[in-house]
Formats: sequence, C-alpha cells, structure tokens
Amino acid sequence: MRNRYISCFRSVGAQIKDRACRWGQAEDGAVTVDWVVLTATMTVIGGVIVSLTVDGTTDVGNQIGTVLAEKTVSE
Repeated sequence: MRNRYISCFRSVGAQIKDRACRWGQAEDGAVTVDWVVLTATMTVIGGVIVSLTVDGTTDVGNQIGTVLAEKTVSE
C-alpha cells in the first residue's frame, strides 16, 4: 500500500514538472507581459520627472504668487 502512495506522488511530481515545462515554453501571454513592463517603465519615468521638477516649479509658483500679491488692481 505504501508503494502505491509513493508512485502516486511521483506521478504528481512528473505532472507538475511537465506543466511547468510547458508553461515556460508557452508564448501566449508574452504581449501582455510586454505591455505591463512598458507601462510600468513609463510610470516610473514619469514619477522620476515629477520628482526632479517639483522643487523648481514650486519655487517659481511661489515667486509668481508673491509678485501677484504685491500688485494692486485698479478699477
């Protein structure tokens, strides 16, 4: 009876190995993976650009606000 369980586990292991090999060779989702990688890359690049420019644009915005606050509006 024990030998039957061992052979059962061996066949399950072989099935898993076979499925893993077939999954590794399949190219069905390659386009989806490419789009996910490209989208993630563009998102990271956008975040880097924003983080690099946020200080400069905040300073310019504050300077513009100061100049506008000092101006008087005549009616």
